[in-house]
Amino acid sequence: MKQFIYQSLGLYLNTLNSISPKIGGQAGFRLFCRPMRTGFRRQHLEFFSTSESEDFNFNSINVKLYKWGHGPKKILFVHGWQSHSYHWKQYIEPIDKDEYTLIAFDAPGHGQSEGNQFHVPMNAFLISLLVEKYHGFHAVVAHSIGSLSVHYALAYYQIQGIEKLVTMASPSRAAELFAFYTSILQLKKHTIENVTNEFQMQVRHKIEDISLAAMAKNLDIPGLIIHDKDDPDTPFHNALELSAAWNKAVLIPTEGLGHNLKSKEVVKTVVNYISLS
Repeated sequence: MKQFIYQSLGLYLNTLNSISPKIGGQAGFRLFCRPMRTGFRRQHLEFFSTSESEDFNFNSINVKLYKWGHGPKKILFVHGWQSHSYHWKQYIEPIDKDEYTLIAFDAPGHGQSEGNQFHVPMNAFLISLLVEKYHGFHAVVAHSIGSLSVHYALAYYQIQGIEKLVTMASPSRAAELFAFYTSILQLKKHTIENVTNEFQMQVRHKIEDISLAAMAKNLDIPGLIIHDKDDPDTPFHNALELSAAWNKAVLIPTEGLGHNLKSKEVVKTVVNYISLS
C-alpha cells in the first residue's frame, strides 16, 4: 500500500513539473516538508498533563511547550521527525525537578503544535527563540533531525548560553534525506532540479551545505554523540563524521537499539551526563 502511495505521489509530481516547473517545484518542496502526525494515546496525554503547558507564538502558529520542575538549571529536549515530546518521558521522569526545569516542545506540524510544514532551518530558528525565551540552557538533548536542527541553530544563529549538548541518532546531511525522498518517489531529473531550487530558495542555503560536519567544526561546547551501529534510518557513519568534526564531544556507540535508542542504559547515561556540573 505504501509503495502504491509513493508511486502515485511521484507520478503526480513528475507530471506537474512537466506542465509547470514553478508550481511543481513548490508542490514537491511542500510535500518534502510535510510530516505525518502520529496519533495520541491515553498515556501520551496523561504524561503531558503532568506538565505546565503553554502555547508559544511562532510566526503566527502556536507551538506547544511543556515544562516540568522549577529548578535553576534548565534542560531543553528536542524530538525528531514525525514524533512529539512524549519521546522524552523516560528521560524527564527521573530528573530532580527541584534542581532542574525541563522544557520540551512539539515542533511545527508535530504533536499538539499547529502548522503542517517543518524543515531544519525553521526548527533551528524556533530553537534560537526558545534559548532567548529561557535565557539559555544547562543542556540540550536532541534526537534525529532534532539534533541536526540544534547544530544548525548553533552554527547559523550564534546562540549563546547552551552549556552542553547531547545528540542522538542524528543524520549528517540534508542532502541524504533529500536523496531518500527523491528515490522513494522515483522523481525524474527535471523534478528533482525544480524541487531543489525551491528548497534552496525557501531555506536560503544550498542543500549540500546543510551538513553536521561543517556546522560542528567550530563548536566549542562539550557533548555526547549517541548512535547505534545498526541504525537503519541514519547510518553509523553519520556519527563518525560528527565525532571527527566536534572535538569536545564523546562518541558512545550502541548496538541493537536501532534509531530510537530505547534503552534504560542510554537513559541513565544521558541523565548522568546532564547531572554533571
